[in-house]
Amino acid sequence: MRLLVTRPEEDGAALEARLKDLGHEALCAPLLTIRYHPEKPLKRAGAQALLATSANGIRAFTRRADLNAWLDVPLLAVGPTTAALAAEAGFKTVLEGEGDAKALAALARARCAPGAGRLIHISGAVIAGDLKAWLEADGFEVDRAVLYEAAGADTFPAKAAEALRAGRIEGVLFYSRRTGEIFRRLCEEEGLTDFLASARAYCLAPGIRDVLEGLPFRDFAVAGAPNEDALLDLLA
Repeated sequence: MRLLVTRPEEDGAALEARLKDLGHEALCAPLLTIRYHPEKPLKRAGAQALLATSANGIRAFTRRADLNAWLDVPLLAVGPTTAALAAEAGFKTVLEGEGDAKALAALARARCAPGAGRLIHISGAVIAGDLKAWLEADGFEVDRAVLYEAAGADTFPAKAAEALRAGRIEGVLFYSRRTGEIFRRLCEEEGLTDFLASARAYCLAPGIRDVLEGLPFRDFAVAGAPNEDALLDLLA
């Protein structure tokens, strides 16, 4: 299939390669641009574990000048992609969640203990789930470290818009509610909604479908679990 990839550039390139291996043709149209803030001060003393809800959090952390001082702190990752990046970065203990923030909170409750030290949530400026509030309700001390931000696109990428207008796109992959919101806004602003009827929307989670509801996609498909493997299974 000819698929539109809406992920940020680094994630999009990896996904494009994976789709090619599966026999699909991908067109990357990043709707978010990641800006890292690795210089943010972080207190290492008393840290029980790091919680990472995205691969971009790991990328931001690997840009830190004091990275080596943190590599022996256990890192709890939201899913397999984030866990793999953390292991590649050199973290000695990496535990993998089941794909979303709620599952990561459950992993923290199971593997960490209130009173045993601070949990540090490596996050972006916009979060999908409030790990700090959830875990503090269970007695944990949680610091939220905003190490990156995702800036939304102001215009639809030209090649992607051209492909949609020509009816060449058979599917669009969505990994977050925010990307879905940006896609919807840009389609409406640039008159692209009428060209979605030939495409299917592939959504990582039900909440993404909710923000796309009403757009005239041919069909919607939602992954059975909030991870990339489950999303790509839909393509079969």
